[in-house]
Amino acid sequence: MNDSLLRKVLICAVTVPVLGMLVANIPISVGQDKAKKAEKSEKTTKPKGTLPAYFADVVSEEQRGKIYAIQAKYADQIKELNEQLEAVRKKQSDEIDAVLTAEQKAKIDAAREEAAAKKKKKADDKKKAETKTETKAK
Repeated sequence: MNDSLLRKVLICAVTVPVLGMLVANIPISVGQDKAKKAEKSEKTTKPKGTLPAYFADVVSEEQRGKIYAIQAKYADQIKELNEQLEAVRKKQSDEIDAVLTAEQKAKIDAAREEAAAKKKKKADDKKKAETKTETKAK
């Protein structure tokens, strides 16, 4: 009976400090969420943009801001021109399609569908391969 009591005391003597260390290492995040949100909002208020190639290592923070401002100034105009370009491309495509016979259009539609199916299959295969790799890594 003393043996049983001694065993229980030893188990408690070992497990209590281990549990204490585990609990002490758990990060307490009370109040830190506000700090993270403030940090995120600070990041989002900074002007955003994409620097031209090779600029990142060369320009200062002040120059970055000026470049981002210039990009923002022209963004609407570029968007509008891209929409116009897309409309012209669609008009061109429609005129080209008008030259074709119904049989030719059917063949082209079938070829487009086949290409889209191949592209989708390739993407699905890639996704499956990545999933298998992630599963093996775990």
